[in-house]
Amino acid sequence: MIDGKATDFIDKLYYEDHYVVYNGDKYFFNGCQTSKDNTGKITSVLLEIYNLSIGKTVFSIIKSSATECIEAFEDAPIWNGKTFWDVESQMQWVDE
Repeated sequence: MIDGKATDFIDKLYYEDHYVVYNGDKYFFNGCQTSKDNTGKITSVLLEIYNLSIGKTVFSIIKSSATECIEAFEDAPIWNGKTFWDVESQMQWVDE
C-alpha cells in the first residue's frame, strides 16, 4: 500500500473511515458501524465501500461482528475481480 501499511489499514478499518486512490478512482471506506440493542450488546455490524469517482457503492455487508465484515471484505472481488490483497500494493492511502 502506497503511503501506509496494508495491515494497519485493515486494523483501523474496524473503527475508522479511510480513503484510497486506486486506478485513478477515489474510494471511501466507511469503517465498521455497529448497531446495539438496549443492553449495549452488538446486534449487527455494517461495512461499506464507495467509489466516489462514479458515485457508486461497490461493497456493502452486514454481519454479526466486525471480524466477519472484515473477512468478507478481504475475500470480495471488488476491483475488477480482484480482492484487496491482490491490489493493495497499487492503492494509495490518502487522508481525504
